[in-house]
Amino acid sequence: MSLPQQGLRQRMAWLHTWGGLWVCWLSFAIFLTGTLSVFVDPISHWMRPELVEQHAEESAFAPSGHDAQLAHGVRHLQQQAQGSSMWELWPRAGEREFQVFWINASGYYSDAHLSTVTGAEVPDDAGKVRDTSGGNHFVEFHHALHAGSIGLWIVGVASAAMLVALISGVITHKRIFKDFFTFRPGKGQRSWLDAHNLLGVLTLPFLFVIVYSGLAISWSTYMPAVIWAQELRTGEKTNVRDYGPVSQPSGRPGAMTPLAPLVLRAEQTFGSPVYAVVVNHPGDAAMTVQVYSSTSPSSQQGQLLSTRGMMTFDGVSGALLATQMPHAVPANPARATMRTLDELHRLHFAGAVIRWLYFLAGLAGTAMMAVGAILFMVKRRVKSLKEFGARTPQVYRLIDVLNVASVAGLPLACIAYLWSNRLIPLALAERHEWEVAAFFAAWLAALVHAACRPAALAWSEQLWTAAALCLLLPALNAVTTGQQVFGYLLAGDIERGGVELAVLAFGAVLAVAALRAAPKVAYRGKAVAS
Repeated sequence: MSLPQQGLRQRMAWLHTWGGLWVCWLSFAIFLTGTLSVFVDPISHWMRPELVEQHAEESAFAPSGHDAQLAHGVRHLQQQAQGSSMWELWPRAGEREFQVFWINASGYYSDAHLSTVTGAEVPDDAGKVRDTSGGNHFVEFHHALHAGSIGLWIVGVASAAMLVALISGVITHKRIFKDFFTFRPGKGQRSWLDAHNLLGVLTLPFLFVIVYSGLAISWSTYMPAVIWAQELRTGEKTNVRDYGPVSQPSGRPGAMTPLAPLVLRAEQTFGSPVYAVVVNHPGDAAMTVQVYSSTSPSSQQGQLLSTRGMMTFDGVSGALLATQMPHAVPANPARATMRTLDELHRLHFAGAVIRWLYFLAGLAGTAMMAVGAILFMVKRRVKSLKEFGARTPQVYRLIDVLNVASVAGLPLACIAYLWSNRLIPLALAERHEWEVAAFFAAWLAALVHAACRPAALAWSEQLWTAAALCLLLPALNAVTTGQQVFGYLLAGDIERGGVELAVLAFGAVLAVAALRAAPKVAYRGKAVAS
C-alpha cells in the first residue's frame, strides 16, 4: 500500500483515510470516556448511594475559627509523623471530623480522620460508603488507559495522529463551509460521508483545542529532554519528587508558630474558607506554612483560571513571605499559557452550561470518529479497493470486528461498569478494582463476540444489549438501593437524577441505532463477513 503520486489534496485524503483509520478505534475510546469525564462528580455521586449529599444554599462567607481542629491536627501529626517532610491539614468549620495528611517514610501520603471534639482518630467512610472509583475511572482511562506511563504514551501517540487526521481532513475538504450545511439522509454511502463531514466541521475548533491541549499539558512526559537540559545547564535536579516540598531544610530545630492566626489572616484576605494548611519541614528552622483558599465554579465570577489563593508564612516567626491571590495569572507567559490550556482541557473553572457544551461537543466529535470508521467499510462493501492484495478480505473482516467492538462494545462496557457498581458485593476487598475489571471484561467480551458473529448480527446484538442495560439501570438501582430517579429529583439531588436521565437518553439513542443497523449496516456487514 504505497502513497499515491498525486496532488496535495489527494495525498492528504490518503493520509486522512489511513492515518485516521488505524487510530480511530483508540481515539473513539479516549474521546468517549473523556466526554463522560466532563461529569465526573455527578457519576461519582451516583456510584456512592450511601453518601448523603448536602444541598445547602450558599451564604456570604465569614471567617471561621478552626482553633480546635488545628490544635488536634498538629498534636496528632507530632505523635504519628515526627520527622516527616510535610504535614497537611484540612480544617472544615462546622463538621464533626476533618483530615490530616503527611509524607511517610516511603515518600507517599498517609492520612487520618480526626474528631473535631476529641482529636481522636475515627474510621473513615470505608464500610459506610461503597468502595468505588466512581467517575474517576473514566478520567483515568481517558488520560492513560489505566496503564500508567505506558498508557500515557499510547494516548499521546493517538492524540498526535488525531491532529494529523484533523489537519489533513481540513486540507482534503474543498467545500468545508458547504459541508457544514449539507446532509442528505437515506443516500447510503453519501449520507455517511455527509454525516462525517458535518460532525467534523461542527466540532473542528473544539477538537483542535482538546487534542492539542491534551498533548501540551503532558509535555514533560513526551519531551523529557527539556527537563534533562535544565538539569545539565543548572546542575539542579528537577521533577524528582512526586510529593513533598521542593525547598530544603536547614538542619536546625525550630518551634512552629500557632497556625490559627495564619489561617484567619488568609481567610480574611481571600474572602473564602481555607482549603488546606501545608507545613513544609515541620520542626526545622526553615519551615514554611502555606495556607490555600477554596475555589468553586460559582465563586469564580468569570475567571478562567481556577488556581487557589495561597499565602506563605515563615513557620517559626509567622511573618508573611508571599501572597498569591485566587485565579491569578502567572507572570511567566509560558506558565500562563500552560495554565490556560490545562483549564480548557480539565474544566476546573466550568459551571453547568460550559460543561454541557463540552459534553455535547465531545459526543459529536466521538460520533464523527465512529461514522468515519463505519464509512470506510461502507465504501468498500460497494467496491473493494484490494489495498492488501490477497489478504484484503481478512483485513476488511478485522476492521469490521474492531468497528463493532469499539462503536458498540465500548458503550456496552461503560454501562456494564455502572451495573457492576450495584451488583458487586459491598464487602469485597479492593471492590473498586473489580468494577474496573468488569468494564474491561465486558469490553473484551464485546470484542470476542464481534469476532465470532457475522458483522450483521454483531452490530444488532451489541447495540440492543447496551440499550437494554441503559434502559434497565434505573430499575436495577431501585431494586438494589431503594433509590430512584423521581426520588432524586424530588429531593433536589439533580446530579444523581441527571445521571439516570442521561443514561435513559443514551439507551433510547442506542435502541434507535440498533433498529436502523439491523436492516442496513448490519445486513451489508453480513455479506462482507460471510
